[in-house]
Amino acid sequence: MKALQLEKPAGGAQRGQRHVVAVRHVPLPTVGEDMVLVKILAAGMNRRDEWSALGLYPGLVFENATLGCDGCGILVNPTSLAPLSEQLYLLVPSRGWDADEAGPEAALPHAPAHLFKNEFGGQGFGILGATRSVCGVGTFCEYVAVHRSQLVPAPAHLSAVQSAALPCAAVTAYRALFTKGRVAAGQNVLITGIGGGVAIQALQMALAAGATVLVTGGSSAKVERARAMGAHGGAVYKDACWPDQVRALLPPSRPWIDVVIDSAGGNIVAQALQAGLRDGGKVVVFGMTAAPSVSLTMRDVLKNVDLQVAAKS
Repeated sequence: MKALQLEKPAGGAQRGQRHVVAVRHVPLPTVGEDMVLVKILAAGMNRRDEWSALGLYPGLVFENATLGCDGCGILVNPTSLAPLSEQLYLLVPSRGWDADEAGPEAALPHAPAHLFKNEFGGQGFGILGATRSVCGVGTFCEYVAVHRSQLVPAPAHLSAVQSAALPCAAVTAYRALFTKGRVAAGQNVLITGIGGGVAIQALQMALAAGATVLVTGGSSAKVERARAMGAHGGAVYKDACWPDQVRALLPPSRPWIDVVIDSAGGNIVAQALQAGLRDGGKVVVFGMTAAPSVSLTMRDVLKNVDLQVAAKS
């Protein structure tokens, strides 16, 4: 089969140099006990795949390393490759995180390795896509073998392409909004970086939950698109005055922000307070597009700001 794989350049990668990403012909995966063979009909590309191509994602491997953590497909016969049904399935992207709301069980100190050894032979917490914990298995390929418990029926109203965009981004958005942010109907939610896939799904979920949503985006077009999807309003974050602009948009009946869902990091806590984050409000960070750190001062502590992290990986 064909697979899009990650390799180091000849002589090794220099600082800032992209790694090799190339289509390779590789053997069909082995289908072990309680595993099924999935024909990938569509695969979703995430920012982590770009980071992997730059060698910036943790735990990468470069031998028989297939990119991609999101995919949608159908079950096929491992011998004949004939379809077993027309049912579309989503692939669960992570391994070693089953039920603990706080974080991956497999990442806990002294976690029993035998409990978290996965169907690929790897162990510990990890996500599909050229990583050591899943032995390089990814979704940018024609076929992938997974344990049958790692499949979820795709929503009936979505195509394979639409479904393939869901898993990693949707889980991250849901976790940021509801597991960490505890967003509820009637609350005001600010979602930053609305052009991103997680942010767009967070917008849809927050609206479905009955929240009033404000956004920031990198351009007026992105903000207007969010408004067309139901956002109350927004501002372009490249404008230094965006926090004041967001504050001016808050409804008079509830002139504060309850929760911020952030993809940027950096100075977001201070900016959120300027934009109207209430004392005791939550800032949930799932990305670092602005900076690989988040600033928090004693002023923010005295405001009882609840800073939380909702990274999927």
